[in-house]
Amino acid sequence: MPRDLSTDIDRLTTQLADLRAALAKQASASADDASSYIMPRARQAAHQLRHEGYQLSDTVRRNPGATTGAIVGALALIAGFAFLLSKAGSDRG
Repeated sequence: MPRDLSTDIDRLTTQLADLRAALAKQASASADDASSYIMPRARQAAHQLRHEGYQLSDTVRRNPGATTGAIVGALALIAGFAFLLSKAGSDRG
């Protein structure tokens, strides 16, 4: 019994449309799940960062000398590290 090619194509087209709809539904559900998981954690992280920022600015206001010393020390370490890297690079070439 020969198959009707047009009927097979119609059936496959319908199956493909159904599969596309199922995948779109699954993607939407996954996106909703990810959003409901990520959003509370992102809000909590933002709140924590804001809180830490306030504490840091308060510490800087209360101890300006120590803060200046820490910044100068960090800059000196960075400058020393950069010097060593440039020296090592010039020794190679």
